[in-house]
Amino acid sequence: MSKLHLTADLGFSDGKYHVGLSLVEFEEENVTIIYSPALDLSGYGYNQDEARNSFSEALKEFFRYTNNKNTLYQVLENLGWLVNGSKKKPRFNPPKDSELIAKNPVYNDIVNNKSYKVSREEVEFAF
Repeated sequence: MSKLHLTADLGFSDGKYHVGLSLVEFEEENVTIIYSPALDLSGYGYNQDEARNSFSEALKEFFRYTNNKNTLYQVLENLGWLVNGSKKKPRFNPPKDSELIAKNPVYNDIVNNKSYKVSREEVEFAF
């Protein structure tokens, strides 16, 4: 198992979400999967580009849905994020990697049983 340092951050300004996520990439049955443990979202495809596009769509849908339902804070808190600050300047702190591995059986399985790599991605989503 490689040493893994998971980080994620989420900010909001000018009608846009700015997201920095560590993404875990692995293969299963000849399918590339890109997974964000901090958001419990994944995308997949027959190659890395397809998987990244799929993940990007899942992330956009996550923000669109939680924004329309006004549930982003609640969903993030349910995922273990600490949400504080004001409505105009919210602060979001993701759960620690050790917490995610202990509480998330999917992520625990990836870390302990699969060959994977981690990349940091910056994503912007306007609504």
